[in-house]
Amino acid sequence: MNRARNGRLVWIIILLILTLFFWLSNARVPAQAHPLNNGYSQLSVTAKGVDYELFIPENSLLMFDIDHDNKITERELTDKHSEMTRYVTDRLRLEQDMEPMTVTMKSIHLDEKDTIPGVSFSLNYDAFKPIQRFIIDYNLLFDDADPAHLNFVLITEGDDIDQAVLDSAHRSYHYESFHPATPGTVLWNFFMLGVEHILTGYDHLLFLFSQLLIAVRTAEIVKIVTAFTIAHSITLLLAATGIIRLPGTWVEVGIALTICYVAIENIVVKTSRFRWLLTFAFGLIHGIGFAGALGEIGLPQSYFLGSLLIFNLGVEAGQLAIVVLVLPLLVRLQRFGWYGKAVIIGGSVLIFVLAAKWALERAGLL
Repeated sequence: MNRARNGRLVWIIILLILTLFFWLSNARVPAQAHPLNNGYSQLSVTAKGVDYELFIPENSLLMFDIDHDNKITERELTDKHSEMTRYVTDRLRLEQDMEPMTVTMKSIHLDEKDTIPGVSFSLNYDAFKPIQRFIIDYNLLFDDADPAHLNFVLITEGDDIDQAVLDSAHRSYHYESFHPATPGTVLWNFFMLGVEHILTGYDHLLFLFSQLLIAVRTAEIVKIVTAFTIAHSITLLLAATGIIRLPGTWVEVGIALTICYVAIENIVVKTSRFRWLLTFAFGLIHGIGFAGALGEIGLPQSYFLGSLLIFNLGVEAGQLAIVVLVLPLLVRLQRFGWYGKAVIIGGSVLIFVLAAKWALERAGLL
């Protein structure tokens, strides 16, 4: 009896498996593990605005498929770049206090998300004041290409993360910052950026160090540091406000050459009596270099002048910290008779070689 029951059970299981296999073979089960109409948004909140990375599946952008082969190609991206930009920026807005943030399309390129081909749009939304909150107004695809479109949103602000899902019935999302920016936090961030820039700006530090190698009196050192501060503050302000403009390559090569010249003068002249005049002249070039770095970071529109000045103050603070740390060592070494040959001449030769290498690299000759 047990064998008969077991036999019937085996046949029942086999029939169920065959039935299931037959149903799966004839059913229209999607081959993709993920729906083809899912979009993804990744927003990064910064001091000056929001960086927005948007991914749209290829299947949802076939209105830009010129040759109607159901694929988006690099050539079609190029030919339809303006139309795509207009389509996205008109239908995807970020608002502060009911006012739209200024948007810039940084790039459009083919991409793939979870094995699904698509297009990634890199946008930047410029905030007109420190971000405390904003609204995402998302109207892509719902009314023309794909009513079932979904967009999964991930917002990061420092270590904080927020998430949302947008669809045709929920086209907006109100983001509230966990740590809303204030004028104080914005200015503090730019102060620290200034400190960081001078501490990691090895060419500027090497220029300052080479200036101090032959300085023996406190008054001379004060003149050198003050001249450098005033000079680069002037050109930083002029370049950041667009009053003066120079090609970045010229400026970077010029900075390296200023270091070369000071290294040679350390060996030949061996006096710092009028070094402050030279420092002032060369400091003007370094100030334009500071402005170039600040231009890459960007300044908030509502605190432009304040952020610029506080960035410069951060540069001065970092510069002063370096002088305070290095100067006592140089003063102590100057007591030894070998300081002139070993430190001034030997150090200046090494500084010249390194700066000359930078100049050739920046000029594209090495």
